[in-house]
Amino acid sequence: METYNYTPIKDKLTIIIPSYNEVNYIGKTLFAIKNQRGIGGTRVIICDNNSTDGTKDEINYYKIKYKNDLKIEIQKGGKVGRARNIGANLSKTKYLLFLDADAVLTKPNQIKDALNIMEKGDLDLITCQIKSISKSITSKIAFWFFNYINKIISIRTPFAVGTFFLTKKDKFFEYGQFDETAQHSEDFLLSKKYNVEKFKIIKHKIGQDDRRFKKMGYVGMIKLLIKSFKNRNNNNFFKNDVGYWD
Repeated sequence: METYNYTPIKDKLTIIIPSYNEVNYIGKTLFAIKNQRGIGGTRVIICDNNSTDGTKDEINYYKIKYKNDLKIEIQKGGKVGRARNIGANLSKTKYLLFLDADAVLTKPNQIKDALNIMEKGDLDLITCQIKSISKSITSKIAFWFFNYINKIISIRTPFAVGTFFLTKKDKFFEYGQFDETAQHSEDFLLSKKYNVEKFKIIKHKIGQDDRRFKKMGYVGMIKLLIKSFKNRNNNNFFKNDVGYWD
């Protein structure tokens, strides 16, 4: 009889989260991670960019509260691209999962399923669709359009959103990590380098607040997505600060 070799999630995955003034969100994100099936003992590296709103105190609270469930640690970060790269360089696992600090895993098997799909399909990169956790109908429609356009773009050019960016570690470094000079769309700049045949958008949806849609404007966010695709070979476009991360 063939023996099935099961490797625990904690031994093959590191979760990396950039943070800056996320006191209202980071607790919900960590709670959702803690409730994932098979996640016990997984390392969660939160790279904080000198938050001033109590984010670090909130992280330390959950670090203690979930000490039997997750290995949560805080590292000095920087802007989003740099923060993610710092976490990646500290990791020791085959797979890396980058999450935003306001990403909410909406089902308890999302990480486990994503890893299974990655391994069975020998994929290099996986992302999910995003759903609004706001009750606003406008927000839900805007997220639907975002997912639809992202799906169309990804037929030719892989686009893994930073909200949920699951990658093989060796491919992450092979393709040059996140561009730390980019002021926006650093997730697209990296994911477009991956082989489209080794990329997949899975059916699971990740919940996210609509604060950036409100800030940029719903139409503005969709326009930025389309412009990013059109300028995918023009790196100077991504160096312009459009106020996305402020």
